[in-house]
Amino acid sequence: MSHDTFSRNTRNHLKQVFDALREPMTSPDPPKRPIGFINPEDKGKKTSARSRLKT
Repeated sequence: MSHDTFSRNTRNHLKQVFDALREPMTSPDPPKRPIGFINPEDKGKKTSARSRLKT
């Protein structure tokens, strides 16, 4: 086995090991939240922002 082949194989193996170690450390994307404030009693109703401002 030549030195170049050994070096390439070692690099590939180390890259796989480090990629596997980094994977659990990355946090998943947080869930998207709606913009603005929602009253608990308004949660079930779907009204436009303009109709809420008129009252």
